[in-house]
Parts: sequence; structure tokens; C-alpha cells
Amino acid sequence: MRSLFILLILSLGVQSSFAKKVKLFGQHAAYANTEISILCYDDAFSKTERELAVMYLDNRGEFSVEFEIDETQMVFLPLGVFRGYFFVEADKVYQLSLPPKRDLTPSQMNDPFFEPQDLMLGSRNSGKNELNSLIRQFDYLFDNFINQNFDSIYNKRSRSLGVEFSRQVKSDYAHITHPFFQEYLEYRLGYLAYLAAPEAYVSLENKYFAKRKLALNNPAYTTLFRKIYDNALASAFHRREKSKFNKAFESDNAYGDLNNLMRSYSIYEDKNFRDLLLAKSIFDATENALLTRSKAIGILQKIMQNSQDGRITKLTDNYLVRLSHLMKNSIAPYFEVEDIALSDYRGKYLYVHFCNTTNSIWERDFELIKKLREAFGKEIEFLSVASDADHLRFQNRLKQKDATWPIVHIDHENLILKDYNIKVFPTYILIDPKGKVYQYPARGPLDGIEKSFVKIQRDVQRRNYSQKK
Repeated sequence: MRSLFILLILSLGVQSSFAKKVKLFGQHAAYANTEISILCYDDAFSKTERELAVMYLDNRGEFSVEFEIDETQMVFLPLGVFRGYFFVEADKVYQLSLPPKRDLTPSQMNDPFFEPQDLMLGSRNSGKNELNSLIRQFDYLFDNFINQNFDSIYNKRSRSLGVEFSRQVKSDYAHITHPFFQEYLEYRLGYLAYLAAPEAYVSLENKYFAKRKLALNNPAYTTLFRKIYDNALASAFHRREKSKFNKAFESDNAYGDLNNLMRSYSIYEDKNFRDLLLAKSIFDATENALLTRSKAIGILQKIMQNSQDGRITKLTDNYLVRLSHLMKNSIAPYFEVEDIALSDYRGKYLYVHFCNTTNSIWERDFELIKKLREAFGKEIEFLSVASDADHLRFQNRLKQKDATWPIVHIDHENLILKDYNIKVFPTYILIDPKGKVYQYPARGPLDGIEKSFVKIQRDVQRRNYSQKK
């Protein structure tokens, strides 16, 4: 036990010794007296955000902040309608330039589909061979080339204009020795090779991923990985031996059987690469309804238990959090909207309707929910949560309706849309009397929710009858 404790201390010491400081400073009067988070992704693929530090800007808009990183990575700052991003390296100091301040409008704040515009930030004290300068210059050249020549690139194989472009770019940047940039350059040009021959799956993965290090901190690497292994259960694995992979997925020891099957291919010899590809493929399969969440969770748990790479452990852990969220029998996220709280419905079934009253579907669903409440209102409570940008217009619309259940309005500060992962309107969720998820997403009024309501009604009536006896 003592030796294990010493080993743990040593490993923690080694990890912390890798962490190096980065400093940002600058000034922009428009951002005076504000706070700006400095974020990064916690892993390569799940889009889980992690806060590295907070910039506090004084009354003149001046700021100075330090934080630690383990390796070169991209960080980003939420800046209203912009998402500013740039790359940071250990032991570097950056005089950061912020863009003109443009706050989100009320409509954008309430829109779960709003995406800020990505904007690469500049550093006033960076030379032309600094990493951000190199990437900015190359991306401008690369993106313009693709935009102007896409028809002469896509699926043209050796006749693609990208062949000569890649050759010229490699020559132009041959004198740059920065390892992160050279890696970035290689995988961005790999994306060009993918566009030229998107069906050349085997040659692409052998060239860019076979027996190569996992460059998970480099977005050029992860972008190409996503493209080549997009929805791998329905594509990449099926290009090999579809029946064997299907059988492995269906077995009781899915992780072990998949691991053994993948190991028989030279491209998948490296265990860390196998685990990475399998973890991403499993999660993608649930997003595309090819695999149940419970099956995916079981396989991901095995990957996490057997992983030898902390980055893959972190990825699978984040995937598990996302897959477990809002699963049946999980605790429904607590909410308070206006004068209504989830706790008000304790002991009752609750059918929550996330909507926007400006949506044409809302009129139809309003009448259908009204009928459902008439039929099942004794056993099931109903609640509509509207995210209209214009509160006054929302109130006027409600005055025109004879609602028999609460319809509440949320503002941009309420986190209920995020907590319930609302990406489309309308979305429904059914919560049981214990405050646990019964169905998510639940069926809508036109999609057969009535069958679930009938079952609930019978169960409640049967339970009430038994209690009277």
C-alpha cells in the first residue's frame, strides 16, 4: 500500500511538472468592467467545454491573466456574437487583440440554435513565424483555394488541382520547423486529399493514421479524423467485414470481441487508436440511432476501464455523461420558471412541452394538448415552456388562447433549454411522480403519446383502487 501511495504521489508530481504557464494581456475600452471566460475543449471530440481562467477587465478595459496548459492547444473566448479563438503555447506571453464589442440580441440569447461566428484573434506582439500568424496565413490561402476551385478538386483523384497546390505549399513552408504547425499543415493537406478521393478510405487512413501518434490537441488532425471516420459503424467498419462487426456489437462481451476483431487489421494495431476510434464510433452510432444508449454506455465503460491513455479516458467519461443525461429513471434537471418549479409536480406525472409560439406548429399542438389534457388531466399534469424572443408578443398571443394549463415564458438567463438539451421546437419530455425521466424525448401529440398516457392512466387508477381497498 505504501509503495502504491508513493507511486501515486510521483505520478501526480510528473503530471504537474508538465503544466506550463501562459499569459494574456491587453486593453479594449468597449469591454470595460466585464468578465470573459477563457475556455478549451476538455477532449478531442465531445465538445465538452472546460474553463481555464477568467479575464477581469477593469474600468479602462485593461486585463492581464495567467493560466496553465499541458501542451499547445486552441482556446476560445465567448465574445457576444463572436467566438474568438487562438492557439497558446507554453511559457508564451500574448498581447491579445479583441474584436469590436457586439453583444447578443434578446432573440439570439433565446435561440438554442444560434451559433456565434468563429473569429481568430490576433496578438500584437507576435512575429510572422509565430504559430497563430502561420496558421492564419496558411488558412487564408487554403480556404480561398478550396472555395475557388472546389469543382476541380472534389473526387478528381490524381487530376485534382489539389495535387499541385499541396506540392507547392509544402515547398513554400519547408523552412518552417515548428512541429505543431508542420503537423497542422500535413493534416489540412490531408483534408484536401480526402476531398480529391473521398472513397479512397483505406489509403487515407493508412497514410494519416496508421502507426501515427494521436495528435488530439491539433484541430487539423481531429477534423480529418472526423471526416474519414464519420459514422464509422455504418461506413468504415462496414467496408471491412460487416457481418463480423455486427456480430461483435451484439455479443455480451462487445468491447472484447470488437477489440480482438479490430486488432486483426494493421491500421488498428495500436490499442490507443483502437480505443479512440471505437469510443467515437460508439457515441456517433447513438446519435444516428444505430445503437441504443444502454448498449453504448456498456461498451464505453469498458473502454474507459481498459484505456491506457488519459485523453481517451477523459473522452469516454464525457461521452458517458452525455449519454446518461436524461436517460430513463435518471433525475430530471431541476427548474424554476416564473412562479412554477419542478418540485410543484412532485407525486404527479408531468408532460413538458418546449415550444416557440411563433412557430406554426405551435397552433396545431396547442389544440392537441388541450384535448389530451381533457382526457388525461386527472393523472397527468401539463406544462408548456416558451422561448419567444418578444415577451410582449408572447403575452398577446396567450390572450388569444383559452389555455387550460400553464404556459410560461423563459428569458436568456434561464438554463432550462441547456439542461434539457433542447435543440428543436417542439420537444417533449415526460417526468414521473418521483421527478425522474420517464421518456426523453417523449412522443408528441401527433406521434403516439396517447398510448403512453393510456398506460399511465390505467396504472394510476389501478394503484388508487388498491389503496382504497
